[in-house]
Amino acid sequence: MFKTLKALLRSTQQDTRADNSAIPATGLPPMVSLETVEGLRLDGRVKIQLIGLRAHEDALFAWDDDSYHHIAAVGHVDLGQGSHLVRFYLDNDTWLQANIEHGHVIEYKLFDFYRVAHVSDSEFDTLINGVEKKADTLGANCVTLTAAPPAERSCEFNRVWGAPDSLWSAPVVFEESVTTLESLVPRQVRHHAMLYERNIQASERMEYLLISAEDDGQGSFMVVYNLGVDVASVDIDAL
Repeated sequence: MFKTLKALLRSTQQDTRADNSAIPATGLPPMVSLETVEGLRLDGRVKIQLIGLRAHEDALFAWDDDSYHHIAAVGHVDLGQGSHLVRFYLDNDTWLQANIEHGHVIEYKLFDFYRVAHVSDSEFDTLINGVEKKADTLGANCVTLTAAPPAERSCEFNRVWGAPDSLWSAPVVFEESVTTLESLVPRQVRHHAMLYERNIQASERMEYLLISAEDDGQGSFMVVYNLGVDVASVDIDAL
């Protein structure tokens, strides 16, 4: 259960006695309060109820509505101009993202680490720079995701970011500071990401695919396919 989370968010060997005054025990960045994010915090627990999702057979995303999950790490992305992403990494290899603008959450999305692949330094550079611009890769205008057994089917996701008429668009680059229970000294992860989406058949719900090529700054490179759905604030029960 913890393999993916530990691989993506493994703590550094930094001395935890360093000055951690900039990061509260909640793991939240200073400009974000507990009230803003429904009480979500580092080392807390959360239950998320995705009412009705199970009724849609076309959905690839699966979720257990009845369980509370431990928040093992918190990530923060400063997008500038008062915009922030705060990510709550859970113990079941999923993460809940709050998109915050000027102190208010405008949306929540829940993602699953659907597929993770480690790549070499040269493969990473080829991917993020679009050297080959292959179909179904990071930056392509559409990506087909083949579901794992027992589903054994394929779904096409269309690119959300980038020029609509371009066959390939450069990934969006941002830095994430990740705080774990092992150390309140944040570690940095650089993302080269692209967002895709599709409509879940016979529903008003959207399903998202966030492809991220990640550099942890310690010589480890990976490509992560994150499958996600929208979450309403009323469906979040944090302890």
